[in-house]
Amino acid sequence: MRRVGWFLIAWILPWAPILAQSGSPSSPTVEITGVVQSFSGNILDVKPATTPAVWVTLPTGLSVDGSRLRPGVEISVEARWVEVCYLASQVTIRK
Repeated sequence: MRRVGWFLIAWILPWAPILAQSGSPSSPTVEITGVVQSFSGNILDVKPATTPAVWVTLPTGLSVDGSRLRPGVEISVEARWVEVCYLASQVTIRK
């Protein structure tokens, strides 16, 4: 069963940016506050304090200093749920 989960993740991950851009703009915006676990390509893995980690897709038009998105850095992300992932509209790095 664990292999099936990893297979689904590997299959969906490359499609996430495409699916995210085709979503409904009427989805409510949520604030995700937590710690960066990883940042690769345009996928940000954020671990909130009280919930499991979530993946957030950063659209190509969003200006974010990727060099500051290192593991352990506290951030706040405004995002909305689109099809299969969260799509960020703003990323704030907390000090």
